[in-house]
Amino acid sequence: MHEPMRRTGRVLVAIAFTLVSCSNQILPAATPTAQVTPLRIYATTATLPLVNAVTREYTRVQPTITFDVRSGNDGTSAAALAGGDALYLFTNHLPVDSPLWAAPIGQDGLAVIAHPANPITQLTTTELRDLYQGWIPNWRVLGGADTEVAVFSREAGSGTRAEFERLVMGDRRTTPSAQIAPSSAAMVQSVARTPGGIGYVSMSYLDETVTPMLINGVIPTPETVYTNRYPLRATLFVGGLREPPGAYRAFIGWLQGQEGQAIVGRHYAPLLRP
Repeated sequence: MHEPMRRTGRVLVAIAFTLVSCSNQILPAATPTAQVTPLRIYATTATLPLVNAVTREYTRVQPTITFDVRSGNDGTSAAALAGGDALYLFTNHLPVDSPLWAAPIGQDGLAVIAHPANPITQLTTTELRDLYQGWIPNWRVLGGADTEVAVFSREAGSGTRAEFERLVMGDRRTTPSAQIAPSSAAMVQSVARTPGGIGYVSMSYLDETVTPMLINGVIPTPETVYTNRYPLRATLFVGGLREPPGAYRAFIGWLQGQEGQAIVGRHYAPLLRP
């Protein structure tokens, strides 16, 4: 009964000796492991579709680069930079007096969105402003259905909200009855389930669940933003506390180049045509 076990033991010993007998041969050196460089960046929700797309493509062409991407609004982005949680951020809003180093990477269009059942498909900037001030309580005032207007706005600290206020509201206040959407995705979802809803979002978030309004007769598309025809435009920036070194610099340079701009153009408007 024990003989098979002894045979197995002899086989194992034979293999072990074979390995030892080969140990004095010259073996090829192991292939050096490439050092992986992690890049930490923060994306506002308006720029998150772009950041996901460009980081995915960049890691394909530069396999030694990995990304730690976090997302939130401009307020949390600034806190992440100050606290060292991220070194560079992507945003569609940069105040004129911002102390950050920044470089443009594309152009965004702020799309005004409505529920698909709304027969009103275009607004002037004056009508849009009146709606957001609460001066137009019902869509029938504009020739639509007898439906109460439900205004949706982004939260304080949102870069998209700051750009909307700059482009549309000026020094006028949004109606206190406006409902708050805490992210770009939440804005789309809120308007999509509210028949009288109206909101605004980066055009990269447009889908079939909402209707993009023509503003002053122009629909938001990468082409109308690129040619400066759509009136609600915002520059996309990458920014940080200091000029980017090494791997960050290479990534941003690639993003501003032909290959990177081709990806920007799928979601927003590029700085230049590829």
